[in-house]
Amino acid sequence: MRKVRTPEPELFPEFWAVWLPIARHTDGRGLARETFRKHVLNGAEPQDIIDGAKWFIRSMSDRDRQYVPLSSTWLNREAYLDGCHKERAYQARLAGMEQSANVVSMKPAPRPANHFLSKLERGEVKLASGG
Repeated sequence: MRKVRTPEPELFPEFWAVWLPIARHTDGRGLARETFRKHVLNGAEPQDIIDGAKWFIRSMSDRDRQYVPLSSTWLNREAYLDGCHKERAYQARLAGMEQSANVVSMKPAPRPANHFLSKLERGEVKLASGG
């Protein structure tokens, strides 16, 4: 008898792509998929899980890499709730820094010597007083 493969929950491939680089060799996609599905069905936002995983990986020290839990264990701890907001704040700061890095300040173009304001600044032109 052949096992029927259940379709992957929405955004699970994105989560797995984030998690896979730190996954232990015993970490299975099937168990991760079922745990991911369970949490989504219980009201978790898939994007929260993905962002939480990104923050978890980003904030992990090299020393802690040997203690990475299985993806299903990490999901069952609801650890994604701790990091999803921090990841979004981090991404917003990066976007702000990138946007400000794209701004180039420009000096005003030099005015020619015969420009009215240049003559006014040198006192060559007098303004008529109204009245």
